[in-house]
Amino acid sequence: MHLLSSKDSGSDDGEDSDDDEDEYDKDDSDDAKDRYDDEDSDIDRDIPQLIQVMTDQSILSFGLAQVGFGEKRQVKARMSLNVKRFRAFYGVGPQTVKAIFDDLRDNHPSIKLRDLLMTLNWFKLYDTEHVLAGRWGYCEDHIRGKVKAYGKKIQSLKNDKIVFGNFHPKEIYIISVDGVNFSTQEFRLDPSSKWFDHKSKSAGLTYELALAIHRQQLVWINGPFPSGARHDSTIFRGGTKDTKKDKWDQSSLFFKMPSGKRAVGDSGYKGIPNVTITRRDHSKGLKKFLTRAKQRQESFHTRLKSFHILGHRFRHGSSTKNKMQTHQMCVEAICVIVQYDMENGHPLFEV
Repeated sequence: MHLLSSKDSGSDDGEDSDDDEDEYDKDDSDDAKDRYDDEDSDIDRDIPQLIQVMTDQSILSFGLAQVGFGEKRQVKARMSLNVKRFRAFYGVGPQTVKAIFDDLRDNHPSIKLRDLLMTLNWFKLYDTEHVLAGRWGYCEDHIRGKVKAYGKKIQSLKNDKIVFGNFHPKEIYIISVDGVNFSTQEFRLDPSSKWFDHKSKSAGLTYELALAIHRQQLVWINGPFPSGARHDSTIFRGGTKDTKKDKWDQSSLFFKMPSGKRAVGDSGYKGIPNVTITRRDHSKGLKKFLTRAKQRQESFHTRLKSFHILGHRFRHGSSTKNKMQTHQMCVEAICVIVQYDMENGHPLFEV
């Protein structure tokens, strides 16, 4: 097992909270990313050699060592327990991490496994910068920029992994669709009831997600939207039911649906012609199918929220624009991560 030394490379700084907009904007630049890569080059300079021979097992051992489970503890534990511990800190298993790492390396040859793990750890547990500084051995400034830069790298895989289409010609019910709400801290610079999420009784952001019913694939992400501003059906159509159809947003999911195909949704989609909701006169078999499709969709939402950065109240960003951009990065990156996990030994149940 290979362990990397880590050194604190800067001065102490404040907790990464709603006041970090300027840091995020600056760290998002190419110059900042290069600066961070240079800053820790002496810490993990051996990683490129290790990457060439990385396996699921070596990633498991390396990842556990970073969070306090040394070689002796790993040897004493069952493999299943080691994997559970790994998932508890990173949200996914080592097989999934390897798949993400391999694809990221195609576009980012200098990517470092340790920094990817640190980012997954941030997504999963959403610890403060001070906690992360103690665990990973970097200063708070470095961590703030690094996890966001790597989060954006993961987000960039969305166009390859989350694609609408490739449905079988004989399929009628091709997707399940639903809105998912995530709670956030108040939008203090834009106070309004439009942010109010009636489910969490707090400020929130909503995304429209669609899953392919007959394969393990998230095919659609749309958002964010203020949680109290638009109904799920309005987002799906791209306009309200009282608005003329030619005025609806032509890029909405309503217009993406192939002719003759249908989505499965809950009662909130009542009245939309290409969405099927459960009705009393449906057969027992159809009701069971629709129920399982909707439950499977909820199961996917639960997986997203198992990452505490989405399951807990989101605290980053100061301006409205910055908060929404940062939240979108996190949601899209975690959707990509969960998609990889479904493809690597952790699928959703079949409908």
